[in-house]
Amino acid sequence: MSLQKINTAKFLHMALIGALVSMLCSPAMAALPSLPMPTGGGLGGAAVQDGDFFGIFGAYFKAGLTILGLVLAALAFIMVVVGSISRWRLYAQGKLEIADLKEYLIMSIIVMAFVVMMVKYAFETLA
Repeated sequence: MSLQKINTAKFLHMALIGALVSMLCSPAMAALPSLPMPTGGGLGGAAVQDGDFFGIFGAYFKAGLTILGLVLAALAFIMVVVGSISRWRLYAQGKLEIADLKEYLIMSIIVMAFVVMMVKYAFETLA
């Protein structure tokens, strides 16, 4: 008979804990803030309508890709400048000829022009 009392007490204990957990774990029904509308328009360039979550996410994705393109262009510019400075240092030490320095500078200008054109093309394509 004592075994049955233990099982009943354990059952009541678990039932009360289960009810308490289910009451405490109910979702809070708070009003969520609305997303601010992006200024650049969606992926196709059209204006984003109010409540159009796919359009808002597309506009933010477009803004993220724009920032990524600018960051990559800045990194390319920094790499070209660092490479030019290192080539100048080698030339100043006499380890490099002036023709090699000129070749590097001309190629770095061409590469930077290409990077700027590609980033501009990417911005125009996304607009």
